[in-house]
Amino acid sequence: MSQENCACSKDIMIFACSGASNLGQLANQAAVELTQEGFGKMFCLAQIGANIGKYVQSAKVMDEIVVIDGCEKACGKTVLENALMHMKKHIVISRLGIKEKNNFFNNPDDLAALKHKVKLAFPYPIKVTFPSSTPLSPGDRAKSRQLGGKCC
Repeated sequence: MSQENCACSKDIMIFACSGASNLGQLANQAAVELTQEGFGKMFCLAQIGANIGKYVQSAKVMDEIVVIDGCEKACGKTVLENALMHMKKHIVISRLGIKEKNNFFNNPDDLAALKHKVKLAFPYPIKVTFPSSTPLSPGDRAKSRQLGGKCC
């Protein structure tokens, strides 16, 4: 199975503070699904906090880093700042009007809204991988460009 990539885009590293509430679990689920959709790649926040050298170094060379925190405590952002890592995007779920609860249940609409918010934080083409059994033909690439696609 081949994969089509947008070569003119940036790699996105996704960190989620998976705290012990519905908001932490929502952050985690959004990071998982965004990774599965090819939007970016989820990385382990605990490895950065534990200062495991190779993980910190690999994170520092990424094009983009987005942190998804559940609440205003911003634990994920703080972990990255303590590791002297530069992040350009920081999403706090409670600022989206989603209330923190002492359970782990989330509304699918809240998950969709959070994922949309993360995607909107990136105004330029992003690297997205589309699984395909065959690569795009030159004709299909030309059609894509005519329809506004800039990466094919």
